[in-house]
Amino acid sequence: MRKRVAIIGSGPTAIFALQDLVKCSASLDIAIFERTDVAGKGTPYQRGINDLAMLSNIPSIEVPALPVMLHDWLALQSDKYLNEIGVARSEITDRAFYPRVVVGDYFRSQFDAIIDASRASRHTVDVFENASVDDVQPVGDQFKLCMSLEYGGAEALFDYVVIATGHSFPSEPETSPGFFEAPWPATALQSIPSGKIGILGTSLSAIDAVMTVATKFGEFTKSKGGELKYSVNADGQALDIVMMSRKGLLPEADFYFPIPYLEPKICTQQAVDDRIALGSSGLLDDIFELFRQELAVADPDYSKAIGLDGLTVDTFAVAYYGVRDKEDPFEWAASNLAEAKRNYAQKHTVPWRYAILITHEIIETAVGFMNADDLGRFNRNFKSIFADDYATVPHLSIERLLALHRSGCLGIVALGDDSEIVKEGLERGATVEIGGTTMRFDTFIDATGQKTLSATDLPFPSLIERGLISEAKTMTAIGNHRRTGGIDVDDQCRPLIAGVRPVRRLYVPAVSYLLHKRPFIQGITSAAELGQIVAASIIAEVTRPVRSRRVRSSARAQAPAEIAA
Repeated sequence: MRKRVAIIGSGPTAIFALQDLVKCSASLDIAIFERTDVAGKGTPYQRGINDLAMLSNIPSIEVPALPVMLHDWLALQSDKYLNEIGVARSEITDRAFYPRVVVGDYFRSQFDAIIDASRASRHTVDVFENASVDDVQPVGDQFKLCMSLEYGGAEALFDYVVIATGHSFPSEPETSPGFFEAPWPATALQSIPSGKIGILGTSLSAIDAVMTVATKFGEFTKSKGGELKYSVNADGQALDIVMMSRKGLLPEADFYFPIPYLEPKICTQQAVDDRIALGSSGLLDDIFELFRQELAVADPDYSKAIGLDGLTVDTFAVAYYGVRDKEDPFEWAASNLAEAKRNYAQKHTVPWRYAILITHEIIETAVGFMNADDLGRFNRNFKSIFADDYATVPHLSIERLLALHRSGCLGIVALGDDSEIVKEGLERGATVEIGGTTMRFDTFIDATGQKTLSATDLPFPSLIERGLISEAKTMTAIGNHRRTGGIDVDDQCRPLIAGVRPVRRLYVPAVSYLLHKRPFIQGITSAAELGQIVAASIIAEVTRPVRSRRVRSSARAQAPAEIAA
């Protein structure tokens, strides 16, 4: 009997899962449900949700294999399309960065190509757009999906359900006048007036918000000397954007490094796995020691400069940020950008940066095994250096920020550890209190990126009521359990009942519910990994040989005779 697979969501995770599912030797009936009107793109790359000025920070060479590579697909597009998206044909390379919406168009084309190829493999793939799945109800060995489709309500039974809802942001981000809990959809920001605009965050999500606002009230142009300039239009004369974060630092510019990653010498996956096997006590400190040794071997000069020998997992970040957090962030950004451009031209890799990059995913595999106390220390003191290193941004993004700053339209503030954001009692916007100073903003945008969601946020009540999805807990050093947000899944992305027993045939490769133990899984490469893991699990189960009862009974009947013989 053909098995039925439901995939809720149609972004990158779903696309990579689908690409592998249609290779299954057993024929499958696959249904994909997308709540928006265009499937096969994903929230971070959907038109309308994202502005053309928002850049993706992954080049073609880093996108896992799909039928056609991103840069090859772009090279096939018409001059009209390239003009519309502002990409010169001569600038298409495997290491260039493109607008998010372009990556979305690319994903849609690959989605369609995979579906077309599925027909030759005897699979059926049905795509439902504007389709909201309201509940997932366990029914014996199957799951009943309760849906709101364009033509009305519907129900259907499936053997496997994949909850690939990816990133989750409010559809109406303006929760009070002038206060936005997310910078998406970008169209929501088109209503804001010029004035004092506060943006919480300094990462790529915050840069997205800055660019949406900046292109609404002005334009970027290049001078004869090639320097990028920003000028406001008649409606933007009062524009004053302030980005803010705890340290008040801008992300660094994308740096050159070999792809695929080279193998670490000391902080290897095997070394980390071996340490995990010894138990959670002291795990974080031992993992840091592997990391410290890796960094010392990779870049002795850098290690000496930051005093690596005397650092611990709790003090490394202070040394890592070092002089940088004492410098003017825009001066540092200009200097770092110039260095990154030189290194790209010379194809030079900064050893210490690369050592951090190639170990971050390996170290992440240990996070889920840490006790609650070590997990807290990791999140407070160590996690940010990896995010800072791998979440570098396109050079154009830094150039735009510098142009905005030179025009007098952009500043940055360090919030420190003692600040408060207040929106209550205001007609519009918010105030930010830092010590004895109060800053007043006409518009305030929280652009800190995807928040960790927990079991109660899952929009499928029956799964929660039946105890199939529960809030994750982490054991403390003394044996108690502490809630850490998110949900626990096994290595096949199946939710764990009471943190122990996996739910068969149900998969939750949804980033927002996994961040508590997988802090670095927000990119396309992670989406591919999650999709491929889920597909492999489903294929293994669908194609597993089933022995008949007669065979099993015969085997049991013969056993005594075999023993006697």
